[in-house]
Amino acid sequence: MAPERRTTLELDGETVQQIVQNLDPGFVAGGFARLHGGSTEVYRIDLAGADHEPLVLKIYPDEPEWGPAKEKLVAGWFTELTPLAPNWLEIDESRNLLPLRYALLPLLPGRSLRDWMAEPDIEQAYRQMGELLRGIHAMPMPAYGYVLGHGIDRPISTNADYMTSAFEDVFRRFRDLGGDVDLGRRLRQLTEGNFGLLQQSSNAVLCHDDFHQGNVLALRGDGGRLQLSGLIDFGNARAADRLFDLAKALFCSAHEDPRSYKPILEGYGPVDHFDIERALWLYTLFHRLSMWCWLTKLGMDPAAENGPGGLIRNLRAMVKGPGA
Repeated sequence: MAPERRTTLELDGETVQQIVQNLDPGFVAGGFARLHGGSTEVYRIDLAGADHEPLVLKIYPDEPEWGPAKEKLVAGWFTELTPLAPNWLEIDESRNLLPLRYALLPLLPGRSLRDWMAEPDIEQAYRQMGELLRGIHAMPMPAYGYVLGHGIDRPISTNADYMTSAFEDVFRRFRDLGGDVDLGRRLRQLTEGNFGLLQQSSNAVLCHDDFHQGNVLALRGDGGRLQLSGLIDFGNARAADRLFDLAKALFCSAHEDPRSYKPILEGYGPVDHFDIERALWLYTLFHRLSMWCWLTKLGMDPAAENGPGGLIRNLRAMVKGPGA
């Protein structure tokens, strides 16, 4: 759904060699290659010597300024929860070797789960996704809010207050970006009628907020079983209600593969909420509005069925209400 955004940078072998030796003077770069996907420049760097595992070079654009610090902070939290998350080895914001800031981290094994979607046992991997997300949500957060390089930005004590403000913001952006006025009004009325669902959140938890096949890696393990091998891209992380994150994961993953919805939900397991279906519906409405605003702001064709146009079609269907 999301278009790729790239920085413009020509990388050469001499610069790559300086980058790896800045991390460890004994390292020798054996080669490098661009990796696909994501919204930043990402490269694989192979190191000479059988004892050295490959590295990932992630290059950050100038904005947002807090991007590298946030990912390092959040990656540290994720590594406490799962061995599938990488440690950030270095962040360089000096611009001495590159005109942009960069990070080095170990290359995780496996390939994007997108590459495995034609496999007959893909549903097992989707159940593992649900289990992984459940494990991530085991980390409580002290308040609700978006995470920046220093932690939670403008923390809010209750989910109801946080999401009420978030909905006000997304409906304002929808209007300002030229969204259908009547559709926005009807969705807003329906949303406000369901705000009582937001009050049951027991506490804020760590949320990935971009959990889908593109950010999960997998490989064939012992016995040929497809298993998850990595989790990447922490730039969207926030502290929120667990169903906020589960709804985003289901929304994005089902867009890639409709078969993923049920096994992810099964893998996630039971949730203590008096009306989980309506709560997921409400959060999904928020995520669809947010995605529409983001894609429209990027200049994507407003009629594109795999983008704003398809989201508007889905939002019109949501006017019928939960369970329709």
